[in-house]
Amino acid sequence: MAPSDAGRPAASEDPSGTPSTAPGVDGEADPDRVFTEARLKAALLPAEAFGERARVAATDLGPFGPYGHGDWGGCEPAEDLVEEQNGVDGASAMQTVRFGPDTEDAQVITVQLVSMPAARTARYLEIQRRLRELCPEVTVDTEAAPVQEHHETQEIAALGDEAMLDILRVTGGDEYDGSPSYAVDVRVGGVLAIVNAGGDRGTAVSLAARATQRIRAELYGV
Repeated sequence: MAPSDAGRPAASEDPSGTPSTAPGVDGEADPDRVFTEARLKAALLPAEAFGERARVAATDLGPFGPYGHGDWGGCEPAEDLVEEQNGVDGASAMQTVRFGPDTEDAQVITVQLVSMPAARTARYLEIQRRLRELCPEVTVDTEAAPVQEHHETQEIAALGDEAMLDILRVTGGDEYDGSPSYAVDVRVGGVLAIVNAGGDRGTAVSLAARATQRIRAELYGV
């Protein structure tokens, strides 16, 4: 189910005051430069960027697990792409932000920064696009019953060096009703920012833009 308005952050309460675009760094920064987990952690968005009711529940450091916004095990036409995706690695820092009280209905947003050479980051996004082109619908086995993942991808103009919006709908079983979930992947040079915002598309885009601005300033100094 999509979260209610009451659980949404300040970013979606005043869309006119939030950014939706931000420039990248291609042509301005070393494309082979990479950053440590500590540098990525320092470049994560400050808590106030998420609004008054938000709190950072966790910050996790470690290698990047390139699992994407969905399960691609059932995408037979893309076995080679899935294998290549699983070989992608890089330093990573991820923050988990919760809104309101700790309940099952509370909105949860994650923002993850990943550092790789720019060419590898661009290839990762290319893989994500191809997976969704080859298998816009994937059947996934769960403990209860098989469910269907439905993917739609849209390009986002003027955000970073390139950016894509993934719209995921899950149907089947008793708990999935096809409500959309939104994730934005934006490349800023060799840094990938991945924002998962549940059912709040506007917040996904605005937080990705804020993350892009911060990456430019804190990591690349441009």
